Amino acid sequence: MGLKEGRNPRVSEIEEIVGEIERRLIQRYCELRNVGIEPSIQLLLAIVTQEGKPLLYVFDSRGIAEPVHDNPGYALLGSGTITGGLLLLRLLDYHPGEAWEWDLGLLSAFIIDMVSEVDPSVSPFLGESFYIRYDEKEGKVVLGPLKIEVYKEYKDRVRKRRELLRYIWNLAEKLGEKSEETIIEKLNMLEKEAK
Repeated sequence: MGLKEGRNPRVSEIEEIVGEIERRLIQRYCELRNVGIEPSIQLLLAIVTQEGKPLLYVFDSRGIAEPVHDNPGYALLGSGTITGGLLLLRLLDYHPGEAWEWDLGLLSAFIIDMVSEVDPSVSPFLGESFYIRYDEKEGKVVLGPLKIEVYKEYKDRVRKRRELLRYIWNLAEKLGEKSEETIIEKLNMLEKEAK
């Protein structure tokens, strides 16, 4: 299926498109296996539909697509997933349902930077990221690179979050867990008051 109208596909069209991609990938991967090459590939398809709905699919080494836009609501690819990405998400107890409260750009930059320090195959967050969103005023999907000011802001915020985590850990070491529980209770009260 090809969209020649110069528009993003509708939600109803995505299933057919994803099915066609699967069919082609399965066929090509089968051809590679027939000549002794075992593909080890993960592909990511990110779409913002004409209706403004973001969809995310991960294609595995068999060519099969897994929709991840609703559950878990994000995708991690490559060796960085194993060397730290999932660990950091677990440490932070991240749940996609809470995503509206979190700056996912900051979370992504933080994870990329931290994992890149322990996995040489992961490049640090250097700002080559693209921001994709649905512009309701214009009624279309907008794509563009992060501006240098935004990149610098993210790098500074990642540094501060790292320092904050280190500070909390050091505080727990010095005060012990009982004192830490009191501090956490006070922080929770401050958070509730801020809302």
